[in-house]
Amino acid sequence: MGSAYQSSTYAVIPILNRRSGYLSADSAYCYQDVFKTCIHLGVLFTITANQATTGWEDHIAEITKWELYTYSQKEQEMARERGITLPIVELGRFYWQPSWSESLRLPVVVKRQKYGPEEQMRLGLGDYKYYGVVTNHSLLEWTLQEIIEHHNKRGDAENFIREEKYGYDLKHFPCLELKANHAFGLIAMAAHNVLRWVAIHDNPSRPSFAKGLRRKFIDIPAIVVSHARLLVCRVSEIAIQEVNRLREALELKPYSSPISTG
Repeated sequence: MGSAYQSSTYAVIPILNRRSGYLSADSAYCYQDVFKTCIHLGVLFTITANQATTGWEDHIAEITKWELYTYSQKEQEMARERGITLPIVELGRFYWQPSWSESLRLPVVVKRQKYGPEEQMRLGLGDYKYYGVVTNHSLLEWTLQEIIEHHNKRGDAENFIREEKYGYDLKHFPCLELKANHAFGLIAMAAHNVLRWVAIHDNPSRPSFAKGLRRKFIDIPAIVVSHARLLVCRVSEIAIQEVNRLREALELKPYSSPISTG
């Protein structure tokens, strides 16, 4: 076992789900050492295909059979609520033989999405947008759609990584000492937990992230203007309705602050 192989082992293990033995990763992990490490550890993986590593786009023409992607009932209902048309998606597969192995052949599941006429004119592209996933799952036990759906679940983790980096500014730690930055991270973690609690109670089916919650509950939805020698606070009707709804939910009673004459 060479040094590069050993170093890749230590690089990959931290992102594995040891309990289930799965690895789902983006195209940055689509290279030889990761494949070898997963196979050595007996880990099932789905990794976004990298053209430079696999040349998968050059093999799309080898796919002669495409099957229609079936949307779930929930996806169809959400599309109707939003007034959008779900795109036509088809799935196919071919087998990729890495240059570093004479016996290994890995399935590459290809997803193609049909562009509408307007998108084709605007983007200047062909009829389809393609997306490939390299895997070592058995295609006798998993359907092509199950592999794509399993791979797409990693998007939740990526959303929360983006949330921590930009929603709580953990991309830039403000302090010059490790202990101080550790405390800053713990405070951010507490803030994240509080806002997730608020988000789930506000909308259990589709909880918002930090930016949406701040806009809804923290940002001041009003503007102070001067008119006819008077200062007027203009509040949007939606904000007033939201405040009244929260007051009713919390059973708050009207309260008048006493005016000080001293």
